[in-house]
Amino acid sequence: LGSQATKAEQQAKELEAKHKQYQEAAERKKELNESIANCIEEDKKLQEQEVPIRQKIRAKQSDRQRMRTVAAEEEIRLNRLINEFSNDVQSLNSLTERIDRYLESNNEEEIEKLDSSLADVASSTREKENALKEMVPELQALQKKVSDQERHKKTIQDNIKLIKALDNVKKLRDELSVLEEELENLQGSNALNDDYASAMSSKKRHMEEKHRCEGRRLGYKDQQRNLKRKLLTPEYKDIDERHRVKMIEYETTMIAVTDLDKYHNALDKALLRYHGMKIEDINKIIRELWTLTYKGRDINNIALVSGAESSGGTKAARSYNYRVVMTKGNTQLDMRGRCSAGQRVLASIVIRLALAETFCLNCGVMALDEPTTNLDYENKRGLAVALAQIIANRAAQHNFQLVCITHDEEFVSMMKNELSTHTGFDMPEKYFQVSREEGPDGKHYSKINAIDWDEI
Repeated sequence: LGSQATKAEQQAKELEAKHKQYQEAAERKKELNESIANCIEEDKKLQEQEVPIRQKIRAKQSDRQRMRTVAAEEEIRLNRLINEFSNDVQSLNSLTERIDRYLESNNEEEIEKLDSSLADVASSTREKENALKEMVPELQALQKKVSDQERHKKTIQDNIKLIKALDNVKKLRDELSVLEEELENLQGSNALNDDYASAMSSKKRHMEEKHRCEGRRLGYKDQQRNLKRKLLTPEYKDIDERHRVKMIEYETTMIAVTDLDKYHNALDKALLRYHGMKIEDINKIIRELWTLTYKGRDINNIALVSGAESSGGTKAARSYNYRVVMTKGNTQLDMRGRCSAGQRVLASIVIRLALAETFCLNCGVMALDEPTTNLDYENKRGLAVALAQIIANRAAQHNFQLVCITHDEEFVSMMKNELSTHTGFDMPEKYFQVSREEGPDGKHYSKINAIDWDEI
């Protein structure tokens, strides 16, 4: 057992060492991968920076080559000028040396010899000029003979050409007469001429058509080559497969659009039906509350009306602009601009209570802020009756709570009296009175007092 334990410990140590080496290798691999990624990113940045640098280098190289060419040309020009200047300097030096040698020699005998030689040359020149003047008429006569010979030669050549042309004309006339005789011997020569003219025109027309077709064929070949080159570009590569995929996507999208349109139509009809049902429920509650609250005789009932019922059910013409109408007998009129301030306030409260009863069954909090504004005594009493009825009906709801904020203590008394006529729920124990009092520091503070319900 001891040896097995020792072997197990050794194996455990080896495994631990291998695990440690594996972890170190993994960390090293992660560091190398990060380093490779950084190097790749740096290489990309350098490659991006390399393009403008290469462009600048090429521009500088072209400038350098141009400047070298200009410098070489300038150097050649300057060397040529230097050589010319050197030759001029050498010539000047040689002349200067000759002048110096002449001045140093001071040889008068040579000068006299030169003067005599110049005199002999001048006399010989004059003799030659005189002889030349004597030879001018003879030279002119020879030139005239040469020009006459040229004209005679040209005339002879023209005559030869004329004789050859006349022989050629004679031969052509003989051939023409032979052809005319053969043409006269042929029967139906006019028909042949017409056929020949028709064949030539047809040939010309077909040649033109051939040229046009050849031009179109060359154009189509160019277009085919361009299209083949386009098909090799990334934009059109695997275009058949991509077209197939896009067609599948298009067809599936159209199927989905059709399904969505069916769903939309079904949903729209369901919403319209649901809307009509809810409007009926709201108007039913409005009729009940209006009958309880309003004590006047000029309005029998009010209702909430939307434009959806009279639009024919079309989506484009459907309107949900709600309006409140009042009914007297069989006559229905809009309440806007035709009711008093009290009627408007009472209608607003009744509609809001009806909306809350219809849509807010799970929300038990109802708040009324100054509900008796512009209401006379009878309408205040009707509102108190309606609120008492709502409280009695919603008393079983565990989260129901009515919050009424008012300065009208008479309305609170009416609420108390109406609630006392209903059973099945607990009467409120207290109500809260908010007042304003001046504090010791001279500032006014709001004060809330809880007052027993029985003290009203």
